[in-house]
Amino acid sequence: MSSAFKAEGFDETDRALADLSRMADSDVLIDIGEDALQPIADAARGMVRQRTGRLARSIGVGTQLSPRQAALFKPDPGTIEVYVGAGSLPQAITEEFGTYREAAHPFMRPAWDSRLAEAVTRLRAAAGERLRRIVRG
Repeated sequence: MSSAFKAEGFDETDRALADLSRMADSDVLIDIGEDALQPIADAARGMVRQRTGRLARSIGVGTQLSPRQAALFKPDPGTIEVYVGAGSLPQAITEEFGTYREAAHPFMRPAWDSRLAEAVTRLRAAAGERLRRIVRG
């Protein structure tokens, strides 16, 4: 006695899983992270003291660290890291934290503190929208 078993609906499930894996595509996740962190960079640019404007222009969002930071920090394999901050200018550190001769004029920490909730909201919204598009097909 032989019985035949036929399973149906797996093609649609396979397509949905393939779409879901595209959500985890590193380029998509980087775009979502960069978009979410942009308000922090914008706020920092508005808070930093303007002398030549070079420090303000160096503030941005991206996946690259300065050579010194990259030497000190190694992300876990398979992770995606998106950073917000000033470029590798010595005045970025002295401006944020001060020196024994000059008081600090923080711009990154206040920008982070004032815009973190917005960044999290943008991150959740973008990830949720991406997931809704995948589920809808």
